[in-house]
Amino acid sequence: MTSHPEIQSQQPCQAALLTPRGRGAVATIRVQGAPAVLNQVLQACFHAVNRKPLIDQRLNQIVYGLWGESNSEDLVLCRIDSDTVDIHCHGGMAAVERIQEDLRTQGCEIQSWQTLARRKTPALDVELQEVLASATTFRAAEILLRQSQGLLQTTFEALLPGEQSPFEPQRLQSQVQELLRWKQLGLHLTRPWNVVLAGRPNVGKSSLINAILGYERSIVFDEAGTTRDVLTATTALSGWPFQFSDTAGMREEAEHLEAAGIQRAEQILNAADACVILIDTSQPAHPDDQRLLNLWPAALIVAHKTDLPDRWGAPLPPQAIPVSSVTKTGLEAFLQQLVQHLIPQSPDEQTAVPVTLRQVELLEQAAEALQAENEQTYSALIHQLLLRD
Repeated sequence: MTSHPEIQSQQPCQAALLTPRGRGAVATIRVQGAPAVLNQVLQACFHAVNRKPLIDQRLNQIVYGLWGESNSEDLVLCRIDSDTVDIHCHGGMAAVERIQEDLRTQGCEIQSWQTLARRKTPALDVELQEVLASATTFRAAEILLRQSQGLLQTTFEALLPGEQSPFEPQRLQSQVQELLRWKQLGLHLTRPWNVVLAGRPNVGKSSLINAILGYERSIVFDEAGTTRDVLTATTALSGWPFQFSDTAGMREEAEHLEAAGIQRAEQILNAADACVILIDTSQPAHPDDQRLLNLWPAALIVAHKTDLPDRWGAPLPPQAIPVSSVTKTGLEAFLQQLVQHLIPQSPDEQTAVPVTLRQVELLEQAAEALQAENEQTYSALIHQLLLRD
């Protein structure tokens, strides 16, 4: 395919793959540029079946044609506006890379979709679109979509003092704190809640994770100290993303290698969003059980292996949830309590939620500026929040 020198002398057009890389049914490549340049580039590559040049195709009309001068590929093309065209081709990366290479030969710059979006879209909108693309559950995506459709931008703009909205630290502080109330939920829309299971060796942590997931992700073996590293698995509960970590069994006396796994487990527990301590009611109570309960007093407690005869021989902690991973008895109650523990409330359709660490940190700094009644610093932070120069 030949290039056109007259195109190279003008501002080049730009192209980006909008759909995720990898195998798929259809891929979409967006091309943007000045209408004359865009027309020349695509006319060299695309041959519409209706024989009309690109510039004469109606906006938002699906145009079928062939791509390339030899080994032509069937695809469809659509003019979104005067300087934007979407190419819809086979989803395999071979087709995508062939089209991108042809566009590059014609002087088109291949970029990321984020860079391309910034040409026409406000920076905050691009940030929210990027976060939305990282959602892993429908519930998380629904909340992120509402934020990206103007809800979060409007809320941030309302924080800016101006002629119609004077600098009133107390009122603004209330608005900022209302946003920060949702910061943990917002950050976990694209990052799963991290739940770490702990307990003495062979207490059944792997079995419980397998029961939650519905398949054997963890290895279950009847020997103390089997799990010497941290195993993780991700799932969704009530529409929220969760990651479960199965740690090394904890006991005072352990071999050197096992002790390293226990130390790693303790580090993971300290960084967890929620800790779950398992006690095995089919075995007599042990001092290591009480040690763990004392170390993590805020942990959820599972009285495990309730399908077996009770040999615990001591009063159970009042908040303990009886669970059997074999019969699944008590499993639903445990998961409901876990979700309620981490997400006691979810935002309604009109609630703005900060969704990136950048947004949360700027809001926290803005709250400090309001506390100091520093209007200049506060206003600068809100402009940064809106990604405005």
